[in-house]
Amino acid sequence: MPANPDYQCYLDAVARQRSHQEDWLTVGYAPLGFYLKDFCLHRAEGVWHLYHIAGTPGVSCGLPGNETWFGHATTRDFVHWETQEACFFIDTKGWDHGHVFAPFVISHGGKHWMFYTGVATDNTQRIGVATSTDLFHWERVGNRPVIRPEEYGWAFCPTSGGAACRDAHVIAHDGGFEMYYTAVTKEGGGCVARASSADLVTWRDAGVAYAFSGWNQCESSNVQRLGDRWRLFFGGHHAWSYVDSDNPFRWPDVTPKTIRADVTGMEVIARRGDRWLVAYFGLRYYRLLIGVLDWSRPEPTIEQVRDPAVLAGFEL
Repeated sequence: MPANPDYQCYLDAVARQRSHQEDWLTVGYAPLGFYLKDFCLHRAEGVWHLYHIAGTPGVSCGLPGNETWFGHATTRDFVHWETQEACFFIDTKGWDHGHVFAPFVISHGGKHWMFYTGVATDNTQRIGVATSTDLFHWERVGNRPVIRPEEYGWAFCPTSGGAACRDAHVIAHDGGFEMYYTAVTKEGGGCVARASSADLVTWRDAGVAYAFSGWNQCESSNVQRLGDRWRLFFGGHHAWSYVDSDNPFRWPDVTPKTIRADVTGMEVIARRGDRWLVAYFGLRYYRLLIGVLDWSRPEPTIEQVRDPAVLAGFEL
């Protein structure tokens, strides 16, 4: 058969992406030619899968045509990364026809579940879900979002003209599941909201989980259990911060404690006592960085890891 130069162009581009390597601990991971924003890490069979917003440097996330697919990369050690092919795209005829933001993956019932923010071209946001059996190919569940705050009396969430409802984080709890996501109240304040589910498909609104009157938007909520306490993390244009509660349903509406001003999102990779190995990104660098968060310090913060030997202490 004659050579197919168009197909070869595709093969060459994929090979360049996969083979491209940098000193990732120093510069932070991002696929060649793109930036990285809201992300999640999911471990399966000894391999860490990274899913993230991917976009074109210098182009706004609100401009149609940008941030329309999720990047996918894999690693075993956070030193070497392999960039995989893009794994999830907007549905040009669906409710999520503009952008896709903030993936989060959890495994249950022999499948992997990806919760994501689907966005219309006018930046109206809702949360949907897709499933996969291999972590590479994803199919949407249904044709409508599973989180629809326009149906919730506490939320400001019009169905057009832009509305915040994004950044899902899901945990298993007490035989079911709790989802946390960022939204805006009818009074115009930023908040973290909560919903509950028994099957990851049908979600019951549980209202506001945390609200602080000093902000009009939160970002990238994340919940971690610490013994009999629950720590809620979130970021935004203010700082990466946290607040504690004695239950996973409601946090007091108090001023949060700041960890680091230039971090927008963080996930925990491993814990060793007071030392946590974390992945994070910020609005100044748009790459995935690895750091240590040491709670034993008087003023805990995230310090970037540049030496692979540090990872050995976390058995990576």
